[in-house]
Amino acid sequence: MPARAVVPYALILTGVLAGCAAPVPPKPPVDTTPKLRQPVVQTRASFACEGALPKVHRQICADDGLAQLDRTLVHRQHQLKQQLDWMGGMLLAANHRQWLLSRGELCPVNEGQARDEQAIACLSALYRQRARQMDEWASSRVPAPAGQNAWASYAEYRLVDDRDSSCQTLERELNQDLQRHGMPSPARLPEVQMLAGSNADSGSASVGGQQVEVELYNAGVFAGYQTRARGLVVNGQPLLDDATLAFWVAEQPNYGGRAHAASSQTGDYGAIDVFHRQGRNLVLVNETWGFHSPAARGESAYAGLYALNGSSLQRLCLYQSYLTPPRTNTLAGLSIYSQLQAELDVMVGSPLAGMAQHERRDNFQDWKETQWTLLNLPLLGVDSLQRHGREGAVRQRHDQVLESLFQWTERNPQNKQAYRRLLPLLQPTMDELRRLYIGQGLNEADAVSAAQLLLHETLARAVESLAAPTQPVSLPLAAGVSWQPRYAIAPAPGDLERGRQFATLYSVLLNDAPAHVVADFIHYEKGALGERWGSGPDNSPATLAAVGRADNLRLLLEAGMPVDLANGWGKTALMSAAEQNQLDSLRLLLQRGANVHARTQLRTDTGVGGIEQGQARQGGQTALLLAAQNARAELIEELVQAGALRQAWEGYDRQVCQALNGNTLVDEAARSRLQSTLCGNYAPLPVAERQKLDIRSGQTMLFVADGVDYRVSLHQRAPTLLFGRVLQTSAARLEKQMRAMALRVGTAAAHRAKLQLAGPLTLHIENMAGQTADATRLYVSYPVASNRGNLGGYHLVEHPAVTVLSTSFDGAHNDPASTWRALHQAALEQGLQPANQGYVVMHTRGQRLAEYQLVVTDPAR
Repeated sequence: MPARAVVPYALILTGVLAGCAAPVPPKPPVDTTPKLRQPVVQTRASFACEGALPKVHRQICADDGLAQLDRTLVHRQHQLKQQLDWMGGMLLAANHRQWLLSRGELCPVNEGQARDEQAIACLSALYRQRARQMDEWASSRVPAPAGQNAWASYAEYRLVDDRDSSCQTLERELNQDLQRHGMPSPARLPEVQMLAGSNADSGSASVGGQQVEVELYNAGVFAGYQTRARGLVVNGQPLLDDATLAFWVAEQPNYGGRAHAASSQTGDYGAIDVFHRQGRNLVLVNETWGFHSPAARGESAYAGLYALNGSSLQRLCLYQSYLTPPRTNTLAGLSIYSQLQAELDVMVGSPLAGMAQHERRDNFQDWKETQWTLLNLPLLGVDSLQRHGREGAVRQRHDQVLESLFQWTERNPQNKQAYRRLLPLLQPTMDELRRLYIGQGLNEADAVSAAQLLLHETLARAVESLAAPTQPVSLPLAAGVSWQPRYAIAPAPGDLERGRQFATLYSVLLNDAPAHVVADFIHYEKGALGERWGSGPDNSPATLAAVGRADNLRLLLEAGMPVDLANGWGKTALMSAAEQNQLDSLRLLLQRGANVHARTQLRTDTGVGGIEQGQARQGGQTALLLAAQNARAELIEELVQAGALRQAWEGYDRQVCQALNGNTLVDEAARSRLQSTLCGNYAPLPVAERQKLDIRSGQTMLFVADGVDYRVSLHQRAPTLLFGRVLQTSAARLEKQMRAMALRVGTAAAHRAKLQLAGPLTLHIENMAGQTADATRLYVSYPVASNRGNLGGYHLVEHPAVTVLSTSFDGAHNDPASTWRALHQAALEQGLQPANQGYVVMHTRGQRLAEYQLVVTDPAR
């Protein structure tokens, strides 16, 4: 801070302490003049064609016609969702998520091609077909029967500022329209001629010789992609902006203390309508309702009627319209539902690879809105289900979801165990939700329907996130079409298995079939499938599915199945028996010569759902390590006697000891006894048992150095244009100066050089051997999209494609020097030649992490 700024601050502080503070100057007057808004930026496709995108999205951006098809279809989907009843809109949104995921499966893209003509043609045809199907599906509507619309249970127009004789009449008419149709529209009121706006045919019109325009736009993810109204402009001059109604509201006594000057977080309204009635031109402005209401809990949203007099607005009537539910964090009191949600989150794991970052964000926001609405405004869903004939579509989707869930559990024992934890939670969750809705005042029938809807949507969203559809995605059943459900909304344990015919040996083993059934399947598959007998999904061996019953496992081994067959990431039956605490099966496997030193490999491209992916991406698991964490003392001792105490890698003994400390199946006496065995020095692993992984195959290497695990991968850095400047500093000052330099470089690139940033902050170290504690030199830069933007003091440097060995920096367990040293050692172990330069890429999308990239060459190529 400059010296001239310090002295006055000190004098003011002294005056306050002495009780002689200067008087506080009055606040400047509030500027209530309406403002013009900046035009909405249009993207090439429905999303921005920049940054890291999945390969399908890159192909959409590579073709003008396909990008336009994408924009048009997504706009139509957003538009149609608003026109439908609430449940119809929810079903359409869920179905469209599945359709988006199916694109990459139905139209495969050749990796590495900037423009794949075959994929573009396939995607174009897929988009056109979807547009036709969507219009046909939307045309089927069920006429709403007479009776009160569900919105009338939550909203009502109440006059709070009466400045015109027509206000009470309009209040009554708006409420009548609300009760019949839901969201009111002035177009349905008597003697109304619509001119422009949200419920008119157009956003603009000539009114009394003046050009009147209501700006309508897609308000984006944080407003549910609704079509909103930003303001009213007459002859190019703004008469009404997002704060106009809010200023009127703030003048009311006890208006709720709403702190916003704007009408919503997105700075817009739910609707603005200009219409002619009884000789006057009027403007009706409605704030949004529901999840997007601008009001805080327990406060009201508002609507205002204005007279449009030439180029000015006159306030006539102000109404409270919707009271935001006063409940706070409804989920906090739902312990069983929260437990169910936690199980589903583990089951799902990371978002699917084909889902772009903007789609992940959209899904998260949409789920927040849907879940909130089902919890706090449950009659919207119940009413829509009954009045608009959506029962069939919901039950069809639910049957499909439960069938997909069961098929997922048929993949491996871990999935089956998760399923057996999940199913007993469904009926208690239903009952917990039913009690919640009865507490909100719903009758028994409506409370049950509301509970079913929330349970259905919670379960469906999770299961539909496990894998991308590999078959064409049909739209939901049309309104009014019936469906005979196979399963209950909350099936009891065993309901999904009832009447099911298990067709494979792997499946009957997972479902604990008796030995004589297993023997029959072994005989059949050995004759029909040859060497492939007993394989499950992804060629997982049947021995993994059989460890839960030693008699069935014995049948497999006696039939000739190798004892050490492994699944896609190297997991064997011995590891599975150790993990599941199956002592009899473990003894049987050891008797048959199972390898106690086998360990899993790290695979980032394998697994369906979070449970499988979590195991495949962990790597470095052995039977002893899994037993120390999950099994009883007797089983752990069996492995020790079988010779499992061998040093598989540096720090392995410490990992086993740490795993034992978290084992809840071992009592303290047994833990103390085992610690004396497991927490000592291990003998080296026999040379014949040491695993060698070739990182060139695309697998991620688990490299252990000084007791720290590094996940190391080999990949190509694409040619990159970097905008930045050199930072010459010391190790002690590096972090502080680098942060300041990164901010200056980013600001200079985006605002001064007018360059489009095309990636995250990248630090380039040109001479790694020349770095010392006192002299550190690196290039602080950002990737940019073009080379037109030279700026004094900054450089544009084109970096060619290079091969790098990469790992994520873990600041909690390591330091930069050790990370570079580990990458250097891993390169030499893999027969790669380390270069004298590297990159550090500071990723900020999703989780924040620093990726260290050592440039290498491969003498073998």
